[in-house]
Amino acid sequence: MPAARPADVPAPQAGGVRTLPDLLRPGLDLVFVGINPGERSAQLGHYYGHRGNAFWRALSESGLVAHRVGSDDDRALLDCGIGFTDVVKRVQTDSTQVTAAELRTAAPSFRRRIAYASPRAVCFTTTRAFDVLFPRVRASGTWGRQPVEIAGAEVWVMPSTSGRAAGYHEEGRRVLAELACALGRGGPR
Repeated sequence: MPAARPADVPAPQAGGVRTLPDLLRPGLDLVFVGINPGERSAQLGHYYGHRGNAFWRALSESGLVAHRVGSDDDRALLDCGIGFTDVVKRVQTDSTQVTAAELRTAAPSFRRRIAYASPRAVCFTTTRAFDVLFPRVRASGTWGRQPVEIAGAEVWVMPSTSGRAAGYHEEGRRVLAELACALGRGGPR
């Protein structure tokens, strides 16, 4: 099976921290999408790498994967049909510093990456990136499947899994369990 594209080798950024490469290949079932890589994740070289992020715990409980996974497993999940990318590839720990204009400017490149992967579904792991790219589509406080597509893929939105959004983690687990069922991967453990 093909690995991530060589063009995804990241360039150094301020302070010598590299961005995360896209973990994509054609024919994926699912691509998780963040706003941008956080500094800790970029330093570790793995998506959702900050220990306070509940992403991997939620994914492990969702039924989307067959066993418990962690950030070190992000590349191996390509073999399970799951990929990762961000709308903006600039490393920034505080994603509120990524402006709406920057998200809109990055949108064409992001859409090309999704078209390359041609997944069945895309899941935004943040509402803000989705809301900027698809204004007035999602009602505030609602998550799950959305009435839009990207390159033929269903689009799902879940609340952030960062520690700052701990009050919404149960909703995130619910969305991932529904997504697992929609993709025929069973349900939560």
